[in-house]
Amino acid sequence: MTSETIITERIKYFQIEYPDGVPLGILKLDLGISVEELQRSLLSLEEQGILFIENEEYVKLVESPGEDSLEESVDPVAEDTVSEPVNIENEPVIKKAETYDLSEREIEALEIIKDLTDETGHIPRYTLEGTLLYGDLKLSMLGVYNLIMSLENKGILRKVQINDSEYYAV
Repeated sequence: MTSETIITERIKYFQIEYPDGVPLGILKLDLGISVEELQRSLLSLEEQGILFIENEEYVKLVESPGEDSLEESVDPVAEDTVSEPVNIENEPVIKKAETYDLSEREIEALEIIKDLTDETGHIPRYTLEGTLLYGDLKLSMLGVYNLIMSLENKGILRKVQINDSEYYAV
């Protein structure tokens, strides 16, 4: 997934809590990306007409009438071709294959991480780092950082803030 797709999904999620607009500070904390990268992605999404920025503090997705008009233009094509639903079903499988293009070390780490996560799919940041550092893999500090960043970039892990503590979500 691209960073713009991830940002859009997070805005959709937070718009339930913040119907008047998602604060940029909340997005930055949730995504764990730099201010520059967030601004660059948000400006790109605004140029595409996907969202708009209010007072340089809040972000809100554009209403769905554009999506309805897109669906109406797709419906005649869908009626003409029978194979289109098959393409829709195959799409998530392709995304999964891209997401799980992992090295051997990443696969080993992912198995360890899945054993450590609670029922909600969260693992405390320090538990994860400590386990990778001193556990079976015995990675260096740089190795732990690189492994976590790689898993985050592939969309397998993401940083979350819960009750003033840092966690990773699988």
